[in-house]
Amino acid sequence: MRVFITGITGPVGSFLADYVLTLPNVEVHAFKRWRSDPRPIAHLHGRIVLHEGDIEDPFAIDRAVERAAPDRVYHLAAQSYPSASWDAPVTTMRVNVEGTINLLEAVRRHCPTARVHIAGSSAQYGWVEPERVPIPEMHPLRPASPYGVSKAAAEMTGLQYHDSYGLPVIVTRSFNHVGPRQGDRCAIQTFCQQMAAIEAGLQPPVIAVGNLEPRRDFTHMTDVARALWLLLEHGQPGQVYNLCSGRATRIGDIVDLVVAQGRVPVEVRVDPARLRPSDEPILQGDNRKLCAATGWAPRISIDEIVTELLDYWRGRVQ
Repeated sequence: MRVFITGITGPVGSFLADYVLTLPNVEVHAFKRWRSDPRPIAHLHGRIVLHEGDIEDPFAIDRAVERAAPDRVYHLAAQSYPSASWDAPVTTMRVNVEGTINLLEAVRRHCPTARVHIAGSSAQYGWVEPERVPIPEMHPLRPASPYGVSKAAAEMTGLQYHDSYGLPVIVTRSFNHVGPRQGDRCAIQTFCQQMAAIEAGLQPPVIAVGNLEPRRDFTHMTDVARALWLLLEHGQPGQVYNLCSGRATRIGDIVDLVVAQGRVPVEVRVDPARLRPSDEPILQGDNRKLCAATGWAPRISIDEIVTELLDYWRGRVQ
């Protein structure tokens, strides 16, 4: 079986490749943006077939899909930061919507029977009243950021290709995924990175934070990778599945975990520059549809995630 992964240098892409390579008789092909940092996939050198290009270039993605001739396609390439989408809404739409169209057109031409996963986001739900969580898949979409809008459009595009052309497309609405190799733009990563820098004497003993009241649903990348594989094996084409832990944690409580596991005393201080124009108060998913279809369940807790990320950033700082 041949597997094709876009966004391979992203954390989900690299963890998915790690997982797939543990399975028998699977050949991994991956699409990498030519200017993306190759260090997150250095450990995969020689173990995967790498195709370079840009998801916004229809010729590059068409050529890669034709050469890979995959049986399974995981579309993870994206502008994946809601905060960045406020400064670059047009770029976000081009990457996330036009990029999805480019991939689906290539699949339609070269491997129309390949099962295709499209990564959506919980940001598509937008503002949800606390009494309406956990959020089921049938909840109305009302995204509160340009990123959320782009992911809603990408999802609709994937479902339209299923309905119009019969492509076996499955969509996930992914809640917060965390783990090493993620970079420093995710809130939990910034907290751990700052604590590691403080411990090393590289910054004053102050952790800068944004809004601490939102509650988010976190799943470790290893659990996510396993869920994605099971979903393309057992999920129903034309369907949407929440990919989440089913539990929500207050951002301020995560800061408390970081402080408690830190090796030096610190002050927590709100930085106005870290506050967004709008923040959904709670995003907690209902994962029962995914679990019923695949038998999947998350295994790694938020406490374990914080411990791992602190150790990861301590190593990076050193």
